[in-house]
Amino acid sequence: MQGVVTDSATHAPIEFASILLKESEQWAITDEGGRFEIKGIESGKHTLIVQCLGYAKTVRIIHVSGKSISVSITLREDNLKLDDVEVVAKAKTDASTTSYMIDRMALDNQQILNIGDVSSLLPGGKTVNGTLMNDSRIALRSGSNEKGNASFGTAIEVDGVRLDNNAEMTETMGSSTRNVSSSNVESVEIVTGIPSVEYGDLSNGVVKVNTRKGRSPFIVEGKITQHTRQIAVNKGFNLGRDAGVLNVSLEHARSFSDAASPHTAYQRNILSMNYMKVFMPKTTPLTLNVGFTGNVGGYNSEADPDEELDDYSRVRDNNFRGNFSLKWLLNKSWITNLSLSGSISYSDKLAEDYSHASSASTQPYIHTREEGYFVTTDYDEDPSANVILGPTGYWYVRSYTDSKPLNWSLKLKDEWTHRFGRVLNKLLLGAEYTGSRNNGRGLYYEDMRYAPTWREYRYDEQPTLNNLALYAEEKITLPFPYLSGKSDGSGSFELTAGIRDDITMINGSDYGTVSSFSPRVNARLIAWEGKKQWVSDLKFHAGWGKSVKLPSFQVLYPTPSYSDKLTFAATTTTDNKSYYVYYTYPSTAVYNPDLKWQYTIQTDFGFEMNVKGTRISLSAFHHRTHRPYMATRVYTPFTYHYTSQGALQSSGIASSNRSYTVDTKTGAVTVSDLSGEKDPVTLAYSNRNTYVTNTKYVNASPVDRYGLEWIVDFATIKPLYTNLRIDGNFYKYHGVDHTLFASIPNGVSSLQRDGQPYSYVGYYLGGNATSTGYSAYATVANGALSKAVNLNATLTTHIPKVRLIVSLRLESSLYYYKRSLSEGLNTTRGIVLESSGDYTGTAYDGSQTDAYVAIYPEYYSTWDDPNTLIPFAEKFLWAKDNDPTLYSDLQKLVVKSNYAYALNPNRLSKYYSANFTVTKEIGEHVSISFYANNFFNNMKQIHSSQTDLYTSLFSSGYIPSFYYGLSLRLKL
Repeated sequence: MQGVVTDSATHAPIEFASILLKESEQWAITDEGGRFEIKGIESGKHTLIVQCLGYAKTVRIIHVSGKSISVSITLREDNLKLDDVEVVAKAKTDASTTSYMIDRMALDNQQILNIGDVSSLLPGGKTVNGTLMNDSRIALRSGSNEKGNASFGTAIEVDGVRLDNNAEMTETMGSSTRNVSSSNVESVEIVTGIPSVEYGDLSNGVVKVNTRKGRSPFIVEGKITQHTRQIAVNKGFNLGRDAGVLNVSLEHARSFSDAASPHTAYQRNILSMNYMKVFMPKTTPLTLNVGFTGNVGGYNSEADPDEELDDYSRVRDNNFRGNFSLKWLLNKSWITNLSLSGSISYSDKLAEDYSHASSASTQPYIHTREEGYFVTTDYDEDPSANVILGPTGYWYVRSYTDSKPLNWSLKLKDEWTHRFGRVLNKLLLGAEYTGSRNNGRGLYYEDMRYAPTWREYRYDEQPTLNNLALYAEEKITLPFPYLSGKSDGSGSFELTAGIRDDITMINGSDYGTVSSFSPRVNARLIAWEGKKQWVSDLKFHAGWGKSVKLPSFQVLYPTPSYSDKLTFAATTTTDNKSYYVYYTYPSTAVYNPDLKWQYTIQTDFGFEMNVKGTRISLSAFHHRTHRPYMATRVYTPFTYHYTSQGALQSSGIASSNRSYTVDTKTGAVTVSDLSGEKDPVTLAYSNRNTYVTNTKYVNASPVDRYGLEWIVDFATIKPLYTNLRIDGNFYKYHGVDHTLFASIPNGVSSLQRDGQPYSYVGYYLGGNATSTGYSAYATVANGALSKAVNLNATLTTHIPKVRLIVSLRLESSLYYYKRSLSEGLNTTRGIVLESSGDYTGTAYDGSQTDAYVAIYPEYYSTWDDPNTLIPFAEKFLWAKDNDPTLYSDLQKLVVKSNYAYALNPNRLSKYYSANFTVTKEIGEHVSISFYANNFFNNMKQIHSSQTDLYTSLFSSGYIPSFYYGLSLRLKL
């Protein structure tokens, strides 16, 4: 097959247009004359897809009968003169799972600043006011403050380069997208269903960002909102003489928090380049793409004169990504395409904090990383001392947190497409190697004289995370007959099945090598399409899959902790010099041999149909996340030696003549007489029993997410040039944690009885770990149930003749329900108290409201016998009548709700917000867009059933504040 691609208006040939035969995966790129040729096409029906930067995609059905055919394709410029323009996310009708496409027109109309905000365009999505000050993360098919690491499991790729967040040491969240240029994006594909096995290290869907590639005029864009200024220049250069095309993009964007004092701000300065060239275009075309992106920017509040005493913080957020890809159409009987791609990503993140501090007396600052007893030393005497005495008065402390994540990948992929009679077979084989490490220094201080209690923990000393993935996927397509038993080829059945094996290698760590299998299956039935009847198109899809999320460095290498106990304190009367002795016990993270990699089982099914020009799509899903990562604490008994003031007074040495030394091994304090009149005296000490705390990551209980998403695009009202779209979702989340973990409630560990620290540890069933922390801690609630129904209506008027599009979007919340849960394993967990001061009551079964609720630990242990777990409730109730001392001690392990309404169900009344956007093209070279979010400035009050109070929507976070923006685009 050969052909030519031309511009529909000028009839000029179009170079660098991509030609794809969807079924056979054969392709070509047009030359300077707009010509292309694809050899070896098998007979039958083929879907021809033609795309080029700056033009609308064209899809044509062709029939090949074995003879050479010639086709002529005309492309229309992608602008508002087209009849079909979308300003919202479109459901992909050619995908075998639920996925959506957002094109450049929708991004321009909504003036998307942060790619993370594109999820607001999905069914039932809610608009956010775009600003770079908000570093929100994408979390597909999830809510806020949920267990299961939803954002961490959402994969984001820019031109195939994964924005990998595994090497971060201080968080377990999804990748930040605010350092990705929004002006250089051509389209965004969001796969919320079951992705191909080609995509790994995820558990919650894929977001694929595609940047501009191809020849284009100069495109100059400027955007201004209440809190942001953005300017960008894009150009695709044809280098001529078969030298390829070079795309260059420059962007500067700056957001500030307060327009009245625009000093505290975040900015990005991005340079992006992509070079594309096609070798051997007439035989076996080989396409080369080489890309580079660099961002220099970050957050800075240093110049804000309103900051108290010149305090400030700033964060350097520099990022550099390089990538290449080679795609080779071999078109052999045993192989169709061979692809090789690679990428490297390096981030330079330096957080600087400059703040004032003060103290009326010298305070000890502990810096030792060794075990032992150490006495305070003046900084001037020994700057490297284990414990120094801090200054007095006022001073400034400058600290840095240095993080330099480095990620790389190399992928080889083989595709083979072949027909066996009427059956089309596609085989995908691939291998991918990825690596992550962090070359940062971690937290450190500019001047150790002012450094508070702190220990160095270098990120660059931690092992590298390596992962080798092998995957295979088979897709079979066969004709599907109509109900009458006849088939004209317009119906088909597709079955895609694959498996992926991720082999994770962490050399130099106790985790070693871990293998994780991920099978996935998708099926798609095209009952019919393009029929001239009441229902012209009818399609169904269903899928099931498992996806594994690798752990982050925070999970693999948690920061060590140190236990510092004051064992002696004294002050000399002659020079008023303070002496403090501390016992330090280093506590590194505990390796958990039972830790498993987190994974999600996804089920997705739905249908699409066209009824008299009205397009309807519906998708249902269930995600069950198994083994989410959660940090717990391990309490290990230890003893240290404490020297009391009474022992000091018995030394017989006058306070004016005392000097002190300490044995670093035993902690024994020796008092010497500076006058020499008396011999040194070693003071008696007593033993104190307490615990050292270690961090240990475990797998928490599974969580479930259910949902239903729908889109109804009504047929165009042609006299009014108007479309109505109804989209929405129903979402339900249920997560209850039943992990048994150890905890001593806050403030209890410092309590003493008879000179001894608190000696009991409680073991609680289920912590309240959320998406922001993942640390198990004892609370009354150990889970949550939430349900929501969101409905949006978008009215779009598009007049091609005047190149104008106006959109009115009404976003509403029809139902919102959330309740904190306290549930045991097949039993009750909480106790309803008559008053907040009680410790006993009746069982909490979830039906009681407006009640104080307490929980008991399932077990407790003692310092003397830490491995024996004693049932708490039985012993606690016995001690109430038989052992008042034990009863008083165990009371401290009982956790109570702070408010009577804490476990009440929370139903919010309905609320809405309205947004307005307009885009006008002036000729061929100028385009203006304006938007106003919540332009009604809705201040309605909503009712909360949890507290029985009314709250104004103004600045509530439920809807965006009144916000507006203007953008101007020039094509030169």
